[in-house]
Amino acid sequence: MKHPTPKLVVSACLAGEFVRYDGGTVKDTFVEKLLSYCQVIPVCPEVSIGLGVPRNKVILYWREKELRLVQPSSGKDLTEDMLSFAESFLSGLEEVDGFLLKGKSPSCGVSNSTISYKDPEGRIFSHRTKGLFAKKVLERFEELPVEDEKRLKDENIRKHFLVRIFSIARLREFISRAQSISQLMEFHKINKYLLMLHSQTKLKQMGQLVASSKDFAQTIKEYSRLFKLAFKRSPSKGQYINTFTHMYGHLSRRLNQKEKDHFFTLLEDFKKGLVNEKTIFELLKSWAFRFEEGYLQTQTIFEPYPKELN
Repeated sequence: MKHPTPKLVVSACLAGEFVRYDGGTVKDTFVEKLLSYCQVIPVCPEVSIGLGVPRNKVILYWREKELRLVQPSSGKDLTEDMLSFAESFLSGLEEVDGFLLKGKSPSCGVSNSTISYKDPEGRIFSHRTKGLFAKKVLERFEELPVEDEKRLKDENIRKHFLVRIFSIARLREFISRAQSISQLMEFHKINKYLLMLHSQTKLKQMGQLVASSKDFAQTIKEYSRLFKLAFKRSPSKGQYINTFTHMYGHLSRRLNQKEKDHFFTLLEDFKKGLVNEKTIFELLKSWAFRFEEGYLQTQTIFEPYPKELN
């Protein structure tokens, strides 16, 4: 299967640039491999607001009910500079498919940046929050995947991120050449089970939208919105089982009883965590080839992103 090329905004230190506060870069094997499949748009918010390399650390601080970005060594409050840069950079972006930012960074951390604050007695405490730049990204691009490399260590988060960026890239590349409702119907058709896996509700809404379309441009716009929202949540085991069962329905009449029994035994094993989803997908795919089930063979759910990234 030919995969699209995601357009990914990436923290420059993850993209090999020596822009960290200590003058270094970040080595991450998975990120390096992923970026070789992407069109990378690098950004370092701290360098972009005039901080040098190397530079003294900046921290997040809670002051007067506001999140502030400060540099303790110089006493500079960099909050307004960072917010201004974020607004300028994000509003000037062409269409992108997602963001991969630097974990724990006071500017780029998606969930694990440290914020400090004083209680009324002057004691200093800290907890986790979002970096100031990342916070603005999440507010402006709520329909797009936004992660940091620390969170991608988690297998489920990583898989979900990959499905989202490659699916949204596939949509963007399709829209760039789409000219008719029939083409949109075909696109919807090959993504049916991947959409079903993530949101049956959105799948139904999109199907109704395409079927009742009168204005192609408006339909494409609304379809794109629903498509991106469909992938926001990571699928549950129940959603996997529902999708497996629907796909099995295309094949069941041509299977013998032992094959049917084997399939449902695998579903039970999947529920118990004894096998993963790949095992069942490979079984369904082999049956689709065996029975020359073209509709299933074209489904993006079998390989939503390059298998080398597994």
